[in-house]
Formats: sequence, C-alpha cells, structure tokens
Amino acid sequence: MKPDVETMIVGLRAGMSVQEIARRAGISRAHAHRLLAGEVRRPSYDTVMRLERLQRTFATRPAGVVKKG
Repeated sequence: MKPDVETMIVGLRAGMSVQEIARRAGISRAHAHRLLAGEVRRPSYDTVMRLERLQRTFATRPAGVVKKG
C-alpha cells in the first residue's frame, strides 16, 4: 500500500521545512500546510505525483544530506 499524502509530507519533514517541501515539489506553501494538516481529502493526481517524486529523490540521498537547488 502506498503511503498517504500526509504521511509522505511528515516523512519529508524529517529533513526539510514545509516551505522547502513546497518549493521543491512545486506546490504552494499554504497547500503543503493544508496537506500536512489533513485538510485536503483528495489531492490532485499532479500533487500526489510531485510529492512522490520528491520523496523518491529525497530517499535516495544519504542520511542528513539535502541538496540545495
């Protein structure tokens, strides 16, 4: 089973701020906060794909390493 969006963001928060997650995923900061709070019941396919792509990219980096840019 794939993790839900809130779980993905919580996992990403271990190494990035919500602002950084939003910037890297290409979503608004407000939308990222709403996703984290569980206020968005059905995020768009595009949003989910952006977060999954970011999660895969982040998961392949050594622990504690966050590439800027």
